[in-house]
Amino acid sequence: MIKVGFCVSYDWEMLKRSLPRVYAHADRICFSLDKNRASWNRQHYTFDEVAFATWLAQADPDKKVDLYEDDFSIDGLSPMQNDSRQRMLMAQRLGEGGWHVQVDSDEYFLDFGSFTRQLKKINPNPTGREKPINVCVCWVPLIRRVPNGYIYVDFKDQVPEVVPVATTLPQYERARHSGHFNILTSHYVIHETWARSEDELWFKMNNWGHVGDELVERNARQSYYNLWKVLDEYNYQYLSNFHPAQATVWPTLGFCPGKSVEEFMENYKPPVFPLSPLRLAMRNNRNVARIKALYSKLFS
Repeated sequence: MIKVGFCVSYDWEMLKRSLPRVYAHADRICFSLDKNRASWNRQHYTFDEVAFATWLAQADPDKKVDLYEDDFSIDGLSPMQNDSRQRMLMAQRLGEGGWHVQVDSDEYFLDFGSFTRQLKKINPNPTGREKPINVCVCWVPLIRRVPNGYIYVDFKDQVPEVVPVATTLPQYERARHSGHFNILTSHYVIHETWARSEDELWFKMNNWGHVGDELVERNARQSYYNLWKVLDEYNYQYLSNFHPAQATVWPTLGFCPGKSVEEFMENYKPPVFPLSPLRLAMRNNRNVARIKALYSKLFS
């Protein structure tokens, strides 16, 4: 069984792109939405209730979506703790067993059907009692929308930024991350992370789960935001190491034409995955990982 969870918030309209890309291949779907319409940083946001309800009724013809409203903005918890807590409560709502997949509203799978087929090859029906694993995908982060297209992170011949989206046992410690062994796949997901309006990005930078550990100081956020605002389709090539927390995670920037995200996805050609099948198999082998960890510990 494929169980898909979405954290729904102020940017819910991005679900109009992300939900259809997974809907047909999901057995159960959960939307978790703060009942007070507050962010993980306890800031209230506007939310068009009528538009959301109208869209959801149209977008869920098979009645797969469970709308789960609860208090996900707890005073006394950090934004990241609220983030992780919401994901755990949503996983509990979906119940034990099966593949638990969490996709954020601004993430668009290029081929979710192929991804779910790979999950089922790994384990056709997880019970939650096996030795747990996570399965990771490759992000293609969109940085800024400009008049003629999108500036995005170009990883060249490097392994892209990866994120665990599926697990046999949800035990989220930091957003979707846990201590389970991570299996890497060559599946790509477009991540509309920074490609928002100026107001939307500023709100995100001050309210997302990472606000407590990335660009913590307001002056740092303001400086990064000011740099982002001047990016265009001509000067992007002069910037490198752009990630706000660990600069080298986003090594270079690229440009792809497209008047909308949909057009970008039509025009964008995912790079050849940088690891050969053999190297990927070695990367995903627990025993090899243990030997590497032991070697590193002995000779560090």
